[in-house]
Amino acid sequence: MTPRQRVRAALHDQPVDQVPFTIYHDMLPSGEQERRLRELGLGLCVRAGVMTSHMPNVDVETRTTVEDGRSVTYERVRTPVGEVTAKRSAGGGYGSSVRLEHAIKRPEDYRVVEYCVKHTVLEPAYDEFRRLVDEIGEDGYVMTAIGYSPLMEMLVTYMGLERFSMDMVDRPDAFFGLYEVLVEQRRRAYEIMADSPSEVVLYGGNVHPEIMGAQRFARYIVPCYDEAADLLHAKGKIIGVHLDADNQAFAPAVARSKIDLIEAFTPPPDCDMSVAQARAAWPDKTLWINFPSSVHLGAPERIREVTREILDQAAGMNRFLIGVTEDIPQHVVLRSLTVIAETICQRRS
Repeated sequence: MTPRQRVRAALHDQPVDQVPFTIYHDMLPSGEQERRLRELGLGLCVRAGVMTSHMPNVDVETRTTVEDGRSVTYERVRTPVGEVTAKRSAGGGYGSSVRLEHAIKRPEDYRVVEYCVKHTVLEPAYDEFRRLVDEIGEDGYVMTAIGYSPLMEMLVTYMGLERFSMDMVDRPDAFFGLYEVLVEQRRRAYEIMADSPSEVVLYGGNVHPEIMGAQRFARYIVPCYDEAADLLHAKGKIIGVHLDADNQAFAPAVARSKIDLIEAFTPPPDCDMSVAQARAAWPDKTLWINFPSSVHLGAPERIREVTREILDQAAGMNRFLIGVTEDIPQHVVLRSLTVIAETICQRRS
Protein backbone atom coordinates (compact mmCIF):
# COMPACT_ATOMS: atom_id res chain seq x y z
CA MET A 1 0.00 0.00 0.00
CA THR A 2 1.09 3.60 -0.54
CA PRO A 3 1.28 6.07 2.38
CA ARG A 4 -1.91 7.75 1.16
CA GLN A 5 -3.73 4.44 0.86
CA ARG A 6 -2.72 3.46 4.40
CA VAL A 7 -3.93 6.74 5.89
CA ARG A 8 -7.27 6.60 4.07
CA ALA A 9 -7.79 2.97 5.04
CA ALA A 10 -7.02 3.64 8.69
CA LEU A 11 -9.37 6.63 8.75
CA HIS A 12 -12.18 4.49 7.36
CA ASP A 13 -11.53 1.47 9.58
CA GLN A 14 -10.32 -0.65 6.66
CA PRO A 15 -7.41 -3.14 6.63
CA VAL A 16 -3.83 -1.87 6.22
CA ASP A 17 -0.63 -3.75 5.52
CA GLN A 18 1.18 -1.84 8.30
CA VAL A 19 0.40 0.96 10.73
CA PRO A 20 0.52 4.27 8.81
CA PHE A 21 3.53 6.42 9.77
CA THR A 22 3.44 10.12 8.86
CA ILE A 23 5.23 13.38 9.50
CA TYR A 24 4.17 16.98 8.90
CA HIS A 25 5.55 17.75 5.47
CA ASP A 26 7.74 20.72 6.46
CA MET A 27 9.59 18.75 9.15
CA LEU A 28 11.24 16.08 6.99
CA PRO A 29 14.86 16.72 5.88
CA SER A 30 15.62 15.98 2.24
CA GLY A 31 18.32 13.75 0.81
CA GLU A 32 19.38 10.13 0.56
CA GLN A 33 18.20 9.17 4.05
CA GLU A 34 14.83 10.73 3.37
CA ARG A 35 14.48 8.43 0.38
CA ARG A 36 15.24 5.48 2.65
CA LEU A 37 12.51 6.62 5.05
CA ARG A 38 10.03 6.90 2.20
CA GLU A 39 10.90 3.35 1.15
CA LEU A 40 10.14 2.23 4.70
CA GLY A 41 6.68 3.76 4.39
CA LEU A 42 6.99 7.21 5.95
CA GLY A 43 4.33 9.47 4.44
CA LEU A 44 3.75 13.21 4.42
CA CYS A 45 0.92 14.84 6.32
CA VAL A 46 -0.05 18.16 4.73
CA ARG A 47 -2.49 20.78 6.01
CA ALA A 48 -3.95 23.12 3.42
CA GLY A 49 -6.46 25.92 3.67
CA VAL A 50 -9.79 25.91 1.84
CA MET A 51 -11.03 29.44 2.55
CA THR A 52 -9.93 33.06 2.54
CA SER A 53 -10.96 35.94 4.78
CA HIS A 54 -10.97 39.72 4.63
CA MET A 55 -12.44 42.58 6.68
CA PRO A 56 -14.10 45.43 4.76
CA ASN A 57 -13.89 48.84 6.49
CA VAL A 58 -11.07 47.59 8.73
CA ASP A 59 -7.55 48.95 8.30
CA VAL A 60 -4.70 46.74 9.50
CA GLU A 61 -1.31 48.41 9.77
CA THR A 62 1.79 46.34 10.55
CA ARG A 63 5.35 47.41 11.28
CA THR A 64 8.25 45.01 11.75
CA THR A 65 11.49 45.85 13.55
CA VAL A 66 14.41 43.97 15.09
CA GLU A 67 14.62 44.14 18.88
CA ASP A 68 17.27 42.32 20.90
CA GLY A 69 18.17 40.27 17.87
CA ARG A 70 14.64 39.07 17.08
CA SER A 71 12.00 40.18 14.61
CA VAL A 72 9.08 41.96 16.30
CA THR A 73 5.86 42.94 14.51
CA TYR A 74 3.56 45.70 15.77
CA GLU A 75 -0.04 45.62 14.58
CA ARG A 76 -2.65 48.37 14.71
CA VAL A 77 -6.25 47.55 13.74
CA ARG A 78 -8.54 50.53 13.03
CA THR A 79 -12.32 50.13 12.78
CA PRO A 80 -15.31 52.52 12.76
CA VAL A 81 -15.79 51.76 16.48
CA GLY A 82 -12.19 52.21 17.63
CA GLU A 83 -8.78 50.59 17.36
CA VAL A 84 -6.66 47.97 19.09
CA THR A 85 -2.95 47.16 19.01
CA ALA A 86 -1.00 43.92 19.33
CA LYS A 87 2.61 42.82 19.26
CA ARG A 88 4.26 39.53 18.33
CA SER A 89 7.72 38.15 17.71
CA ALA A 90 9.02 35.44 15.41
CA GLY A 91 9.68 32.15 17.10
CA GLY A 92 8.32 28.70 17.80
CA GLY A 93 7.83 25.76 15.48
CA TYR A 94 6.37 25.70 11.95
CA GLY A 95 7.19 29.39 11.39
CA SER A 96 4.83 30.46 14.14
CA SER A 97 5.08 33.57 16.31
CA VAL A 98 4.87 34.41 20.00
CA ARG A 99 2.30 37.02 21.09
CA LEU A 100 3.94 39.62 23.30
CA GLU A 101 0.88 41.86 23.55
CA HIS A 102 -2.72 40.86 22.86
CA ALA A 103 -5.45 42.97 21.28
CA ILE A 104 -7.79 42.96 24.27
CA LYS A 105 -6.23 44.91 27.13
CA ARG A 106 -9.14 47.17 28.20
CA PRO A 107 -12.94 46.79 28.42
CA GLU A 108 -13.41 49.03 25.36
CA ASP A 109 -11.26 46.71 23.25
CA TYR A 110 -14.04 44.11 23.20
CA ARG A 111 -16.27 46.11 20.86
CA VAL A 112 -13.41 46.59 18.40
CA VAL A 113 -12.60 42.88 18.29
CA GLU A 114 -16.30 42.04 18.03
CA TYR A 115 -16.61 44.41 15.07
CA CYS A 116 -13.69 42.67 13.35
CA VAL A 117 -15.15 39.22 13.92
CA LYS A 118 -18.65 40.20 12.79
CA HIS A 119 -17.33 41.87 9.65
CA THR A 120 -14.92 39.14 8.62
CA VAL A 121 -15.95 37.79 5.22
CA LEU A 122 -15.15 34.11 4.69
CA GLU A 123 -15.05 32.72 1.16
CA PRO A 124 -14.30 29.28 -0.32
CA ALA A 125 -10.87 28.81 -1.89
CA TYR A 126 -10.51 25.21 -3.00
CA ASP A 127 -8.08 25.37 -5.95
CA GLU A 128 -4.86 25.34 -3.93
CA PHE A 129 -6.05 22.35 -1.92
CA ARG A 130 -6.76 20.39 -5.08
CA ARG A 131 -3.35 21.37 -6.47
CA LEU A 132 -1.60 20.07 -3.37
CA VAL A 133 -3.49 16.79 -3.49
CA ASP A 134 -2.25 16.28 -7.05
CA GLU A 135 1.28 17.35 -6.11
CA ILE A 136 1.60 15.09 -3.06
CA GLY A 137 -0.09 12.17 -4.80
CA GLU A 138 0.42 8.80 -3.12
CA ASP A 139 3.33 10.09 -1.00
CA GLY A 140 1.07 11.50 1.68
CA TYR A 141 -2.27 12.83 2.80
CA VAL A 142 -3.71 16.35 2.55
CA MET A 143 -6.39 17.69 4.90
CA THR A 144 -7.67 21.05 6.07
CA ALA A 145 -8.27 22.75 9.43
CA ILE A 146 -10.80 25.20 10.83
CA GLY A 147 -8.55 26.80 13.44
CA TYR A 148 -9.16 27.27 17.14
CA SER A 149 -12.55 26.82 18.76
CA PRO A 150 -14.04 30.16 19.96
CA LEU A 151 -12.91 29.92 23.59
CA MET A 152 -9.38 28.90 22.58
CA GLU A 153 -9.30 31.73 20.02
CA MET A 154 -10.06 34.16 22.82
CA LEU A 155 -7.33 32.71 25.03
CA VAL A 156 -4.58 32.39 22.44
CA THR A 157 -5.24 35.15 19.92
CA TYR A 158 -7.06 37.97 21.66
CA MET A 159 -6.33 37.90 25.41
CA GLY A 160 -3.57 35.75 26.82
CA LEU A 161 -3.93 33.70 29.98
CA GLU A 162 -4.07 36.47 32.59
CA ARG A 163 -6.69 38.65 30.87
CA PHE A 164 -8.70 35.56 29.85
CA SER A 165 -8.81 34.31 33.46
CA MET A 166 -9.75 37.66 34.98
CA ASP A 167 -12.34 38.77 32.42
CA MET A 168 -14.19 35.47 32.49
CA VAL A 169 -15.01 36.28 36.13
CA ASP A 170 -14.91 40.09 36.27
CA ARG A 171 -16.49 40.92 32.87
CA PRO A 172 -18.69 37.94 31.97
CA ASP A 173 -21.06 39.96 29.76
CA ALA A 174 -18.26 41.20 27.51
CA PHE A 175 -16.35 37.93 27.71
CA PHE A 176 -19.20 35.62 26.74
CA GLY A 177 -20.58 38.18 24.32
CA LEU A 178 -17.39 37.84 22.29
CA TYR A 179 -17.58 34.07 22.66
CA GLU A 180 -21.05 34.04 21.07
CA VAL A 181 -19.92 36.27 18.21
CA LEU A 182 -17.05 33.87 17.50
CA VAL A 183 -19.40 30.88 17.65
CA GLU A 184 -21.56 32.49 14.97
CA GLN A 185 -18.53 33.24 12.80
CA ARG A 186 -17.35 29.64 13.03
CA ARG A 187 -20.72 28.48 11.73
CA ARG A 188 -19.95 30.20 8.44
CA ALA A 189 -16.63 28.36 8.34
CA TYR A 190 -18.28 24.96 8.93
CA GLU A 191 -20.33 25.35 5.76
CA ILE A 192 -17.26 26.14 3.66
CA MET A 193 -15.38 23.19 5.16
CA ALA A 194 -18.30 20.83 4.58
CA ASP A 195 -18.43 21.72 0.88
CA SER A 196 -14.64 21.57 0.45
CA PRO A 197 -12.70 18.77 -1.28
CA SER A 198 -11.01 17.84 2.03
CA GLU A 199 -12.06 14.49 3.44
CA VAL A 200 -10.81 15.34 6.94
CA VAL A 201 -11.32 18.60 8.81
CA LEU A 202 -9.25 19.28 11.91
CA TYR A 203 -10.90 21.57 14.44
CA GLY A 204 -8.54 23.42 16.73
CA GLY A 205 -7.22 21.68 19.78
CA ASN A 206 -4.10 22.52 21.80
CA VAL A 207 -6.33 22.48 24.88
CA HIS A 208 -4.58 22.05 28.24
CA PRO A 209 -6.68 20.74 31.16
CA GLU A 210 -4.54 22.66 33.65
CA ILE A 211 -5.68 25.89 32.00
CA MET A 212 -9.12 25.18 30.55
CA GLY A 213 -10.44 22.66 33.04
CA ALA A 214 -12.69 19.69 32.25
CA GLN A 215 -15.95 21.54 32.97
CA ARG A 216 -15.26 24.49 30.65
CA PHE A 217 -13.97 22.09 28.00
CA ALA A 218 -17.24 20.12 28.14
CA ARG A 219 -19.48 23.21 28.34
CA TYR A 220 -17.93 25.59 25.84
CA ILE A 221 -15.57 23.69 23.54
CA VAL A 222 -17.03 20.24 22.89
CA PRO A 223 -20.43 21.69 21.78
CA CYS A 224 -18.59 23.59 19.04
CA TYR A 225 -16.93 20.36 17.90
CA ASP A 226 -20.29 18.59 17.91
CA GLU A 227 -22.05 21.33 15.95
CA ALA A 228 -19.34 21.23 13.31
CA ALA A 229 -19.47 17.42 13.30
CA ASP A 230 -23.19 17.39 12.45
CA LEU A 231 -22.66 19.51 9.36
CA LEU A 232 -19.47 17.74 8.31
CA HIS A 233 -20.92 14.26 8.80
CA ALA A 234 -23.88 15.21 6.63
CA LYS A 235 -21.42 15.83 3.79
CA GLY A 236 -19.44 12.62 4.46
CA LYS A 237 -16.51 14.34 6.19
CA ILE A 238 -14.38 13.19 9.11
CA ILE A 239 -13.82 15.63 11.98
CA GLY A 240 -10.63 15.46 14.02
CA VAL A 241 -9.26 17.46 16.94
CA HIS A 242 -5.61 18.17 17.73
CA LEU A 243 -5.51 17.03 21.38
CA ASP A 244 -1.78 16.96 22.06
CA ALA A 245 -1.62 17.59 25.84
CA ASP A 246 -2.77 15.67 28.93
CA ASN A 247 -6.11 14.05 28.15
CA GLN A 248 -7.16 12.08 31.23
CA ALA A 249 -9.38 14.91 32.48
CA PHE A 250 -10.97 15.36 29.05
CA ALA A 251 -11.48 11.65 28.32
CA PRO A 252 -15.17 11.39 29.35
CA ALA A 253 -16.19 14.48 27.37
CA VAL A 254 -14.26 13.30 24.31
CA ALA A 255 -15.91 9.88 24.58
CA ARG A 256 -19.37 11.50 24.51
CA SER A 257 -18.48 13.85 21.67
CA LYS A 258 -19.09 13.40 17.96
CA ILE A 259 -15.38 13.67 17.16
CA ASP A 260 -14.17 10.92 14.79
CA LEU A 261 -10.43 11.40 15.07
CA ILE A 262 -8.04 12.32 17.89
CA GLU A 263 -4.98 13.75 16.15
CA ALA A 264 -1.56 14.43 17.73
CA PHE A 265 -2.52 12.44 20.84
CA THR A 266 0.76 12.11 22.76
CA PRO A 267 1.27 9.12 25.07
CA PRO A 268 3.71 8.79 28.00
CA PRO A 269 6.36 9.66 28.91
CA ASP A 270 5.29 13.10 27.62
CA CYS A 271 1.58 13.14 28.53
CA ASP A 272 -0.68 11.41 31.02
CA MET A 273 -2.77 8.98 28.96
CA SER A 274 -1.43 5.83 27.33
CA VAL A 275 -2.43 4.42 23.95
CA ALA A 276 -4.08 1.48 25.74
CA GLN A 277 -6.11 3.85 27.93
CA ALA A 278 -7.14 5.91 24.90
CA ARG A 279 -8.23 2.83 22.95
CA ALA A 280 -10.30 1.69 25.94
CA ALA A 281 -11.83 5.12 26.56
CA TRP A 282 -12.57 5.89 22.89
CA PRO A 283 -13.18 2.56 21.12
CA ASP A 284 -15.19 4.21 18.34
CA LYS A 285 -12.60 6.89 17.51
CA THR A 286 -9.51 6.86 15.32
CA LEU A 287 -6.24 7.57 17.09
CA TRP A 288 -3.52 9.39 15.09
CA ILE A 289 -0.82 9.81 17.70
CA ASN A 290 2.22 12.01 17.94
CA PHE A 291 5.26 9.87 18.76
CA PRO A 292 6.39 11.23 22.18
CA SER A 293 8.95 13.93 21.45
CA SER A 294 11.26 13.26 24.39
CA VAL A 295 11.89 9.72 23.17
CA HIS A 296 13.52 10.98 19.96
CA LEU A 297 16.48 12.01 22.11
CA GLY A 298 16.99 8.49 23.45
CA ALA A 299 19.26 5.74 22.21
CA PRO A 300 17.99 3.61 19.29
CA GLU A 301 17.19 0.78 21.71
CA ARG A 302 14.95 3.10 23.73
CA ILE A 303 13.17 4.41 20.62
CA ARG A 304 12.60 0.85 19.41
CA GLU A 305 11.29 -0.20 22.82
CA VAL A 306 8.77 2.65 23.00
CA THR A 307 7.61 2.03 19.41
CA ARG A 308 6.99 -1.64 20.17
CA GLU A 309 5.12 -0.74 23.35
CA ILE A 310 2.89 1.71 21.46
CA LEU A 311 2.14 -0.90 18.79
CA ASP A 312 1.35 -3.51 21.44
CA GLN A 313 -1.02 -1.13 23.23
CA ALA A 314 -2.76 -0.26 19.99
CA ALA A 315 -3.90 -3.90 19.93
CA GLY A 316 -4.16 -4.10 16.18
CA MET A 317 -3.81 -1.81 13.19
CA ASN A 318 -7.40 -0.69 12.75
CA ARG A 319 -8.11 3.03 13.19
CA PHE A 320 -4.57 3.70 14.42
CA LEU A 321 -1.80 5.87 12.95
CA ILE A 322 1.57 7.05 14.21
CA GLY A 323 2.60 10.59 13.32
CA VAL A 324 5.26 13.14 14.13
CA THR A 325 3.63 16.50 14.85
CA GLU A 326 6.35 18.23 16.91
CA ASP A 327 9.82 19.42 15.96
CA ILE A 328 12.68 16.93 16.39
CA PRO A 329 16.24 18.21 17.05
CA GLN A 330 18.12 18.08 13.77
CA HIS A 331 20.96 15.95 15.12
CA VAL A 332 18.61 13.02 15.90
CA VAL A 333 15.76 13.37 13.41
CA LEU A 334 16.91 10.88 10.78
CA ARG A 335 18.12 8.33 13.31
CA SER A 336 14.89 8.38 15.29
CA LEU A 337 12.56 8.30 12.28
CA THR A 338 14.50 5.38 10.80
CA VAL A 339 14.24 3.29 13.98
CA ILE A 340 10.49 3.99 14.27
CA ALA A 341 9.87 3.18 10.60
CA GLU A 342 11.90 -0.06 10.74
CA THR A 343 10.06 -1.18 13.88
CA ILE A 344 6.68 -0.51 12.29
CA CYS A 345 7.70 -2.45 9.18
CA GLN A 346 8.55 -5.46 11.33
CA ARG A 347 4.84 -5.60 12.30
CA ARG A 348 3.58 -5.77 8.73
CA SER A 349 0.53 -7.95 8.22
